[in-house]
Amino acid sequence: MNRKRWFAAAVIALISLAIAAPKGTVPRATVERYPVHTLRDGVGLGVVLLSQEQVRKAFVSDVGQCCVVTEIALYPTKDKALEVSLNDFALRVSGADTAAKAASAKLVATSLQKKAGSTRDVTVSPTVGVGYESAGYDPVTGGRTSGGMTRSAGVIVGIGGSGPKPGSTDKDRAAMETELGEKGLPEGSASAPVAGYVYFPLASRKKGTSLQMEYTLNGNKVVLNLPH
Repeated sequence: MNRKRWFAAAVIALISLAIAAPKGTVPRATVERYPVHTLRDGVGLGVVLLSQEQVRKAFVSDVGQCCVVTEIALYPTKDKALEVSLNDFALRVSGADTAAKAASAKLVATSLQKKAGSTRDVTVSPTVGVGYESAGYDPVTGGRTSGGMTRSAGVIVGIGGSGPKPGSTDKDRAAMETELGEKGLPEGSASAPVAGYVYFPLASRKKGTSLQMEYTLNGNKVVLNLPH
């Protein structure tokens, strides 16, 4: 199955499962099960920074092109519901003056659609040439050379192609938005632990740079250092 057919099949599967599938991911048994975690004002916060390989396995959408992907879990206090909002999260390259706010599924899907539409397909095709060389004299030896058939090989590089590119249509954008939204951290009032993926537009950061997760809780900023 080529990439276009595979992407179309994935789109149909995502749309058909969107209504039935629960939002987010399954929270781990305790906040301590997350590699990066903290407990503030009775609220637990757990974070996982996904590698590019993990992102490719977790999503059909190529979200790794534009974003750093994290899995975030929140554990409310037993006697008080917690308001969960993406606006409370930001990701900062350590030492940078500005931070990236968490992006909505709609914003990420739109960005991916634009990237897919602007990417040019490059194809490489082998070529073989056949010709005929006439007889003559070798200038080095002074002897006569025999003619005959000749062959040459090479490649032709082509750019572009017919039809829309995978991920570039409005239907593709809608399907990507559905997938990212369904797997994203559920927003709203939470009286039980919730978890899900959160997307930060920081894909252009240098490899090996350290990151800091910032979470605003009751007006106070909680900062967590994430491993490389």
